[in-house]
Amino acid sequence: MLTKGEVTSLSATTITLGLIGALISLVCWANFGRGVSRIARTVAQGQPAPGRFFPFFPRLWTMLKEFLAHTRMNKFRTVGWAHWLVMIGFLGGFPLFFEAYGQSINPEFHWPVIGNTFGWHLWDEILGIGTVVGIVTLIIIRQLNHPRVPSRLSRFSGSRFVPAYTIEAIVLVEGLGMVFVKAGKIATYHHSNPGSDFFTMQVAKLLPASPTMVAVFALIKLLSGSLFLFLVGNNVNWGVAWHRFAAFPNIFFKREADGGVALGPLKPMTSGGRALTMETADPDNDAFGAGKIEDFSWKALLDFTTCTECGRCQSQCPAWNTGKPLSPKILIMSLRDHAYEKAPYLLAGGRTDMGGEEVGLVDADGNELTAKLEAIPEAARAQAQRPLVGEANGNEGGAVIDTETLWSCTNCGACVEQCPVDIEHVDHIVDMRRYQVLIESDFPSELAGLFKNLENKGNPWGQSPSARTAWIDEMDIHIPVYGKDVDSFAGFEYLFWVGCAGAYEDRAKKTTKAVAELLDVAAVNFLVLGEGETCTGDSARRAGNEFLFQMLAQQNIEQVDELFATAPHQRK
Repeated sequence: MLTKGEVTSLSATTITLGLIGALISLVCWANFGRGVSRIARTVAQGQPAPGRFFPFFPRLWTMLKEFLAHTRMNKFRTVGWAHWLVMIGFLGGFPLFFEAYGQSINPEFHWPVIGNTFGWHLWDEILGIGTVVGIVTLIIIRQLNHPRVPSRLSRFSGSRFVPAYTIEAIVLVEGLGMVFVKAGKIATYHHSNPGSDFFTMQVAKLLPASPTMVAVFALIKLLSGSLFLFLVGNNVNWGVAWHRFAAFPNIFFKREADGGVALGPLKPMTSGGRALTMETADPDNDAFGAGKIEDFSWKALLDFTTCTECGRCQSQCPAWNTGKPLSPKILIMSLRDHAYEKAPYLLAGGRTDMGGEEVGLVDADGNELTAKLEAIPEAARAQAQRPLVGEANGNEGGAVIDTETLWSCTNCGACVEQCPVDIEHVDHIVDMRRYQVLIESDFPSELAGLFKNLENKGNPWGQSPSARTAWIDEMDIHIPVYGKDVDSFAGFEYLFWVGCAGAYEDRAKKTTKAVAELLDVAAVNFLVLGEGETCTGDSARRAGNEFLFQMLAQQNIEQVDELFATAPHQRK
């Protein structure tokens, strides 16, 4: 039993420590708020991204489903359930974190009304155990996959380990804090219930009865959480921490409102939120793709912010796994770091034209506003001078993304499919390619032949359009060709779109013939366009030549419209 003097002395000590902890925590909260503000202002520097807010409820449902069911995380099963435990512990532990403010001053403190109920004690018990089990599992997984030689086999190769270890340690301390604060109170005040305190009752047997001990445990819990706030507020590029907050809006604002990943057709090339076409594009005022970090949309900047450096994209990337320099993870990390390092320059109003000349911080006569420029940190001004794509040189003065890295992407979409927070890697890669092709005319020499063949011959190999129907001559069935055998779609059920590979490439022609035979056996009335077809242009579009794609697509649209105009009642 404590004497009255000991209780008074104890109260004074815990009150002093608790108040000091609370003051430290308030400073950390302010620093965290500064980090949130910096992220919001940086993301706002991006171009508009229309269509990302609605339909509201389907988007909200997608976000809740991916969050609660962990539908994307569970592709790696052990990681999935461990991460789910940590996530629930982090979010559900906020009330317990705030409870520590009171417990560090008064060890007996608990929330009014609910704080001494069976349900609250059980919730505390489950969160504490789940957080510790989950984070320890994730720590073990990170160590088992540590990028030791050969480093390319590790999905963590290129990830930064200091932030990861720091956040993992803080989460572990927070989880243990839930357990030990509760166990300390049981040991000191002997209030427990086997149904809600089944684990902490056992831990309590190892602890002495000490109100000071409870207050110290609560203070450690309070300060470790405050350290998290302080560190992430100072390091907005710590994706391993910030994805806990950014993932929710990033999932909500994903490209596909129906919840699908950003695969299939590419998004249009836009400038200022407006889709660009050959007729409406203005090269003097419109951004053709992304040549500078501010040319990306705000959703792209949110993507960069949300990357947690887990490396799932990297582990599935065929370019990375065949020794090429592209890692989707490192590419996104590089863009994120560049965006936040350049942000002070952008927030001050700095902008450059396509020639690299300053046009933002100038007066009416075009003279640079020296005072404003000098007020911008030197590091931010240096970042503003870096090209987005070029020769990286492995140093600060080189380009953000190396040219070879950009052109290593096959557009397979494995990175997009794997990303647990719905980052749209392929869209961002193609945007950078668009600028390189349309503005810089800087692309691999092999693509020059591809573009020329598509424009002049309508296929990637430069073969004659008349050879599109050569495969028909190799078959024993009659296949009508529009414009040659028939002049109308009347009487036909389907148009068989063959495509360039299906018409020219020997292996693909086998598939074309097999499909045609199946349609004939099924007595389906169909025809083909023959020379009326041209390439869909998708290969040009994915290589960055958006306007060549538009030209080819328009030719095909006009051809199909002409076909269906001959029998409008049959259009399907």
